[in-house]
Amino acid sequence: MPTGSKPQPMFRHWFRSGATPASGCLWIGQLLSDTGSEIGLLAYPLLILALTHSAVLAGVLGTARAITRLCLQLPAGALSDRFDRRLTMIICDTMRAALMAVLGILIVAHLASWPVVLIVSLIEGGAGAIFDPAAAAALPGIVPDAQLEEAWAATEGRTYAASLAGPALGGVLFGIGRAVPFLADAVSYAASFGTVSRIRGRFRPKRVAERKALWREVADGLELVWQVPILRAVLIMAPLVNFAFNGVIFTITVALRQHGTSTAVIGLVQAGIMVGGLLGAVAAPRLQGRLRLSTMVTAITLAGSLLFCVAAVLTPSPLVAAPVAVALLLAPAANAALFAVMLRSAPEEMRGRVSNTVLMVATALSTLAPLSAGLLVQHVSGSWAVGAFAAAMAAAGRAYPDPARFAAG
Repeated sequence: MPTGSKPQPMFRHWFRSGATPASGCLWIGQLLSDTGSEIGLLAYPLLILALTHSAVLAGVLGTARAITRLCLQLPAGALSDRFDRRLTMIICDTMRAALMAVLGILIVAHLASWPVVLIVSLIEGGAGAIFDPAAAAALPGIVPDAQLEEAWAATEGRTYAASLAGPALGGVLFGIGRAVPFLADAVSYAASFGTVSRIRGRFRPKRVAERKALWREVADGLELVWQVPILRAVLIMAPLVNFAFNGVIFTITVALRQHGTSTAVIGLVQAGIMVGGLLGAVAAPRLQGRLRLSTMVTAITLAGSLLFCVAAVLTPSPLVAAPVAVALLLAPAANAALFAVMLRSAPEEMRGRVSNTVLMVATALSTLAPLSAGLLVQHVSGSWAVGAFAAAMAAAGRAYPDPARFAAG
């Protein structure tokens, strides 16, 4: 893995030396899919606020969507180990493109009530929960093992690039018209379908164990994850970290909107936050091998709690994006190291289950973040809400086990 080159050419190096045409198509397809999802994540609460003027209902939608994804993660991981992963991604993209087109038409026809928006959001989020493990499990089959960290760093860069572009597009497009971001979302999923459908190769495990009941296959994934010490250690504190980050980001959206900030500015604020993650993804290859995973986790929790306190003071100013962006800088390198350990620890026929087991446990608590943020903003203030999530981040640092026990990280 190159560490001496300038950070910026990292993605070009990976595509030229290690990426196959299949990996390039997968990366581009996920970029388009993620951008569509990020547009929706900002547009959904803005639409609910426009229809109901209720921060609590906006929080209910975000929490219900997150819970739906959470409930589907373990069975979705097992299903991705049963079926052709490329075909699974194509079906999910087709479903999401159709849903977003229908919602856009309903909004134009003034037939979109908040329960309709909620139902569409749940189905679209559920399809995303099935798409993600299929894409993650396909990665080791098209990227050399020695380049997994670099490939996942590129994946982190793709995720943050989508997180940067998506909210900015969502805010601007919502300002043009309520239906516009959802129609754009439909186009992004359709484009992802076109890209993923061009992938060629084998996307079903060579060695398939005797089929068991779905819940037994899910249990096998849980057992394997628990046997890997570094994964077990991270899963103890990751729920609180994700709860804090998701809560702060959702709080900023709602607090700025209640303060009268335009949707375009809100989108730019969210994009500004994701600049931190994107810069961290570009720098991630230079950090691999220099910082242990345990060191990065400790730094993330300590710096995050302090920076969130600064963000609490700045809320509801658009300047709140700066400290939250800085808090994201180390996250891509930590995620790249973690997911490389995860993918190497899992047999090919169990990668979907293992990746979604890690994802489910790590994000379980964050399903409550939007509702918690909505309640705190509506009944106290945005500043107090961000402060509460800063306390959650500090608690995550205390919950992380002794790093010396997990030197493998």
